Amino acid sequence: MHSPKEKTAELYKKFSRRIFEFLMKYCRNEETAMDLMQETFLNFHKSYSGQELTEQKSIMLLYTIARNQSINYSRRFSTKKETAGNFDFFSSKETSFVVKEEFKDLELKLYSCLDALTEDQRTAILLKNVQDLNLEQVAEIMNVSVSTASRLVIKATSELIRLAEENEIFP
Repeated sequence: MHSPKEKTAELYKKFSRRIFEFLMKYCRNEETAMDLMQETFLNFHKSYSGQELTEQKSIMLLYTIARNQSINYSRRFSTKKETAGNFDFFSSKETSFVVKEEFKDLELKLYSCLDALTEDQRTAILLKNVQDLNLEQVAEIMNVSVSTASRLVIKATSELIRLAEENEIFP
């Protein structure tokens, strides 16, 4: 039988990268995302380490905590979004340098459009399309019904497309 500390350590080892990537999409600053990720796992450990949770329930709780951490962070520092261009999402050796740079530029432009969405819309679209979660998981993390999560994803997608077209952002 594993101790609560060992269970949290296993979850951290298995899911810290996914939680970090989710937070990175939110704040786009490596140090901030790392801090928020660590706070997420600490909060999870404090609140849920003594409970017998499935791995699936644990990851849903981690995403919920990470979302709340990022919202709290953005409210505290809402005067200016942090950006950092020092992360590389396209590390495939088969893609040329020019294409990679074009993708990075496109990605940064799209993320700036995400800033115009509401918190709920941004969360829904990131969880569904970037983290590849299903609508039931998105709904659970956001504490809304599946139909509400679906509407949020649809609205966010429509708004993101509209903003991209308005800003002439095309792949």
